[in-house]
Amino acid sequence: MGLSSLAVASSEAMAEQVNVFAAASLQEALSDVIVGFEMASGHEVVASFAGSSALARQVQYGAPADVVMLANVNWMNYLSGKGLLLNEGEKSLFGNGLSLVVPVSSEVTLEQADVAELSQILNSGRVAMALVEAVPAGIYGKEALTSLGLWDAVQPNVVETDNVRAALALVALGEASAGIVYTTDAMVDDRVRIVAQFPAASHSEIVYPAAIVVGRDRPEVIEFMTYLGSQMAQHAFAQRGFTVLEEAQ
Repeated sequence: MGLSSLAVASSEAMAEQVNVFAAASLQEALSDVIVGFEMASGHEVVASFAGSSALARQVQYGAPADVVMLANVNWMNYLSGKGLLLNEGEKSLFGNGLSLVVPVSSEVTLEQADVAELSQILNSGRVAMALVEAVPAGIYGKEALTSLGLWDAVQPNVVETDNVRAALALVALGEASAGIVYTTDAMVDDRVRIVAQFPAASHSEIVYPAAIVVGRDRPEVIEFMTYLGSQMAQHAFAQRGFTVLEEAQ
C-alpha cells in the first residue's frame, strides 16, 4: 500500500456518523446545513424528521439520537427533566413565525388583516393544523387563535395532523381550505400562499432548541453542535426564512 492509499484509509477511518432527530419544519434548512458540515468535516449526518412530540418520545424510549432539535422549549424541558440531555450544551439558535395559508388557487384575500375577516376565512371550510395538544405548530396555532378570541368558533373546523408538514400538505392538495403552519413551511411549497401572519404576541415565542443526548457527546457530535452556531449555518437558516436569535450571533 502506497503513502497516498494510507492517507485515504486514515481519513476514512476518522469519518464518523452523527444521528440528528429534528422537527419536521427544519427539513430544508437543516439539510442545507448538513451538506456544508459533511463537506467541512468528513463526517456523515443521518437526520430523522418528525413532529417534536414524536421525536421526544422516541428519545425517551432509547432511540439512537446524538443531537435533538425540537420546535418547542417544553418538549426539550420534558427530556431534560428525565435526565436525557446535556443541558450545559443546549442552544436556541433559530426562530420562526406562524402563518395562515390557503391553496394558491384560492380566491381568498385578507385586505384588512382584522380579526373579523380572519374569522370569516377560518370558518369557510376545514382548517389544517398539527396536533393542538402535542405538536408545537399546533400548540402555537391554538394559542394564537385563543389570543385572538377565535378558537371556540374555529375548533369544529380543525383537522389535526401528526406534524406541521402534513397540515401543509392538506392545504397544498386542496383538502383543507386553510391551514396554520410555520412561515418557513409556507415558503417551501408553491401550491400554497400566505394570506396572514399571526402577531408574535399572540403565541409563545417560536424557537428551536438543540442539545446533545446524554452519553452521546463524542467529538464529532460536539463538532456538529459547534457548526450549528457558525455563520455558514446561520446563513443557511436565514435563507430558508428562519430568524437568527441573538444567542447565535
